[in-house]
Amino acid sequence: MLIQQLRIFTVNYSYTAVIISAILTSISLILVNYVIACFALIFLFLPLCNVVQVRQAVYIGAIFGAVSAGILNYWMIPAIARYAQSSLTLGIGCWLLSVLVISSLYALQFAAFAKARFANTSFVAICFNAFLMASFWVIFEWMRAALFAGMPWLSYSIGISQAGSLFMAQSAAAGSVYMLSFLLVLVNYTFSHAIHSEAWRWLLLPVLILVTQFIAGVWLYYNISQQAATTGHPKISTALVLASLPPETVWNEHNGNALVERLLSLNEEAVVDNPDLILWSETVIPWTYSADDDFLKEVSKATSGKNAHFLLGMSTAVDQNSNAVFNSAYFFNPTGEVLDRHDKHELLTLIERPLFNDNGNIILPFLSGNGLVVQQGARQQAIKTPWGQAGVLLCNESAVPALTNRLASDQVSFLINLGNDGWFSDFFITKQHFYNGRLRAIEARKDLVINNNRGVSGLIRASGDIGARYHSERSSVQRVDIYPNQIAPIDYHYFLYTIFSATVLLLLVRFYRRTEILSA
Repeated sequence: MLIQQLRIFTVNYSYTAVIISAILTSISLILVNYVIACFALIFLFLPLCNVVQVRQAVYIGAIFGAVSAGILNYWMIPAIARYAQSSLTLGIGCWLLSVLVISSLYALQFAAFAKARFANTSFVAICFNAFLMASFWVIFEWMRAALFAGMPWLSYSIGISQAGSLFMAQSAAAGSVYMLSFLLVLVNYTFSHAIHSEAWRWLLLPVLILVTQFIAGVWLYYNISQQAATTGHPKISTALVLASLPPETVWNEHNGNALVERLLSLNEEAVVDNPDLILWSETVIPWTYSADDDFLKEVSKATSGKNAHFLLGMSTAVDQNSNAVFNSAYFFNPTGEVLDRHDKHELLTLIERPLFNDNGNIILPFLSGNGLVVQQGARQQAIKTPWGQAGVLLCNESAVPALTNRLASDQVSFLINLGNDGWFSDFFITKQHFYNGRLRAIEARKDLVINNNRGVSGLIRASGDIGARYHSERSSVQRVDIYPNQIAPIDYHYFLYTIFSATVLLLLVRFYRRTEILSA
């Protein structure tokens, strides 16, 4: 009875159902809740079953994209107004622009599906349509991730909701977040078809997909756990220096000394247990690196006596004649000598780099107010450490699966994510940042340690287990152990190549059948 009422509701109130779907999908992403995601899209796909014109599909996609973007990007308004030294109007303008972009892309995605889907109701046609919907969804997610790598607020993936489940997230080891999205869309679409056609036997298919994904996840989890336990690599005892500096912090002659003393005090606390590695957060030091830096000399006085290496975020001057800098992570030996450096690759558009090109003027005054011009780094490879290659992801780079894949080619032994979520510490982005790290750890099959200023810091195992999690606005030093390994990950591009190839094949079949009908 309830399912029949749902079907009637979506027929009579189709756009209301689409709005409900957008709200539920947004909640699943905000909470990183895989249960809600398993049925959120049913309210979207049911109205699509009644669509007879491409124009109707465009409306459905546009409404879904606009509502979901409006909810997921609400943080832009208060964050820009508060931290970018800007007016409320600019925040609203950026929010509306994100709504327009995402709405347009979903409209295009649904128009493509409506144009390509098979019209008959045979078993084979229904299976093809379910695959086409899932593949189009993944292809458009991949396109958004590629186009907006520097603007993660335009490339939310529904698959991130699965990161809340240790076992359901394991499929990311084979196909990254895109496989998680593909399976979710398949589940929701087949549920929708069963409800729309009242063919209850079809309900077995989404249940079978979910059960298979769970069982496969259990097997993958225990398999990688066993492999990681037998690698024989020694652990890396690590101290996380959680400075918890608020974004309003100003380093000047009035409070600079107090801030330095605070950081040096944390450093003294970090070396007490004689760790192998001390990790600071991204841009914890607001000035550019210099070999004669007094602060670094004071830090190395404490580490040299304990034989602790340290990695911290610090800017690198591009040249002496400009304000251009690289956003970098420096790796030092215990005496303060630079052993290696990693520069940020994917800069945050409108925050670190101008819109459209590096020489443009369209940028929010988060950093530009200080006269800094951040450029894409010159040294983006993994860094060499005494414990093997370390793949470094700076801040939003943990949301880019392609970077993890590239670092894996450098034969990394573990991953490090240094970030600064001070600008967004009051919003759900900090939680998403942490769970993006979980997916990167599963994809690469490497331990990933996170030090995220005012965000969620901790350690995620190669298996996806959360080894440690800290989220506090108070300064502290936390201890974690990293276990390096040389387990070879699966390149997720193989999954994407398969999806692209199968989609092209289905579109050729669809075109051939249409041509055959027209010529008959």
